[in-house]
Amino acid sequence: MAQLDVWRIQALIRLASLISKLQGAANKNDELVDNLIRVLSNLPPRPADKPSYMGLFSVTDVKVGRQGAASRVQELTGKLQGAVNDRDGLVDNALRSLSNLPARPAGKQPYAGLFPTSTLLLLTAQQLLAIAPEASTSRINTLTPFLNRTMVEFNVSTPLRQAHFLAQVAHESDRFNALEEYASGEDYEDRDDLGNTQAGDGVRYKGRGLIQVTGRTNYGACGRALGIDLINNPTQLAEPDLASRSAGWFWASNQLNGQADNDDVRTVTRLINGGYNGLNDRIRLLQAAKRVLKV
Repeated sequence: MAQLDVWRIQALIRLASLISKLQGAANKNDELVDNLIRVLSNLPPRPADKPSYMGLFSVTDVKVGRQGAASRVQELTGKLQGAVNDRDGLVDNALRSLSNLPARPAGKQPYAGLFPTSTLLLLTAQQLLAIAPEASTSRINTLTPFLNRTMVEFNVSTPLRQAHFLAQVAHESDRFNALEEYASGEDYEDRDDLGNTQAGDGVRYKGRGLIQVTGRTNYGACGRALGIDLINNPTQLAEPDLASRSAGWFWASNQLNGQADNDDVRTVTRLINGGYNGLNDRIRLLQAAKRVLKV
């Protein structure tokens, strides 16, 4: 089941990317995507006389509808559960169509031939609580699927990488309890090194996310990478999905998988923190993560 769940996450990540690249007039791919979102969201079918995305989003422009669909698809991972089923078939069909691939061969299960076998282990809420028992149980239950999706998306794909990643984000987020820094952000006013050149930028772009992204420049870079307008919507970075994905973006942007492969907690800490603040706590969390993940 774990392999199927990884493929499901990979499929929806790839599908979201493909949807965001659709161009031109509405076509059969838009119909496939519209139908898929409605099925996964347990919504009634689209009326035959309505264009794709009508009723899903408050838009009539297909381009804007596609943007909404790309974002929505990424939120629907949790709707694919249990044994392989018809919903997986719909995801597979849409993915092959948007990728200009031949239809899935008869007799083959969904995702066959689309993704390689993965060694990545999806974590449970119980495992995360064992790493950081001070965390809020409800917060962990919310974050678990987003953390798993993030680790798939950003190739945090071995137990050692996962241990380092989880130790660092647990420390940075006060055991997953803070998705934005407690301070107001006023101390970041007029910080040119962070790109805070306009009045209010310090508060507006305070540290948010599991690895606290801080400053106008970093919000802009993170938003461009994730396809979200964080400059005009900075508080979205404190939502569980983007709080997790932004941490994955920072991790990948700083090539921290390589340092994790070397089991180099000091360098990982320096690249995240700019120094070694909280190093002993990060080491304790890393040791706990290694025990839980049997590294």
